[in-house]
Amino acid sequence: MIQSKCRVLLCSLCLMMIVWAPALASAMEATSQHKAALSKTGKKAKMSEQKLNQLDDELFSAVDDNDRVGVIRALSAGAALNAEDRAGMTPLMHAALRGEKGLVRLLLARNADVDTKDIFGVTALMQAAWAGHTDIVALLTSHAANVNIQSSEVTPRLRASGVSALMGACMNGNLEVVKFLIAKRALINQQDTQGQTALMYAAQKGDAQIVDLLLSKRANLETKDQFGRTALTIATIYDRYNIACMLISAGANVYTKDIHNMTPIVYSSALDYGDLYKLLKTAMRQQYNRATAQSFQLAP
Repeated sequence: MIQSKCRVLLCSLCLMMIVWAPALASAMEATSQHKAALSKTGKKAKMSEQKLNQLDDELFSAVDDNDRVGVIRALSAGAALNAEDRAGMTPLMHAALRGEKGLVRLLLARNADVDTKDIFGVTALMQAAWAGHTDIVALLTSHAANVNIQSSEVTPRLRASGVSALMGACMNGNLEVVKFLIAKRALINQQDTQGQTALMYAAQKGDAQIVDLLLSKRANLETKDQFGRTALTIATIYDRYNIACMLISAGANVYTKDIHNMTPIVYSSALDYGDLYKLLKTAMRQQYNRATAQSFQLAP
């Protein structure tokens, strides 16, 4: 009885193998073909990625060489308009920094992203402003570039963070750019991460024309940075006699103290700036006399 059942079971298994074997073989073949197709697709995707990276590299090289034909060729072949290099800079940033007006116009005409930031939080407008390319700044603002964006990291070129286009232009003495940005409503009293303003940077630079322009636009004289220094204190530390004269004439407080309880005249004495010391001493006497006179006028 048991042997009979075993024979029946073996027969059943044989029949199943005969019926399912072709289907199983077909399934295995299909799986093998699918894997091969996936492998081929993966290789093709990898090759495609390498090709695109190569095209992006060609685009950056063409921009850096101011090669208009090369830029158009790379873009037509599939290079990314807003490709980023290792520093996060785009072709538009490269062109703006180099002052390549024709390429900036070309890239903007193709709708390049005007406010993209690099790894330091710097935009194409900031690059152009800091480099002194007024015509590029004008082009970028005509395409709605934000004039008040601030950098997010310490930039190698300026060694500061939180710097705006206006601050950078003042730092580098780019008067025409400063004029243009102010006309475009750049925030004059904006502060960087250390609390410094455009006026402070201009005072440190010793640029009388920019300081005069900022003062005419009501730059705040008494804003203090993280060290408690005003523009006058900074001008004194860097021995900017003419700038100190301008700031004092505009009403800067000569008695101002920083976080170390130091006044400008103390710095001028410690640093042996004789002319500045005499200027500040005279200004302190005048401000004291003026304050005294006002107190008498206010007395009942």
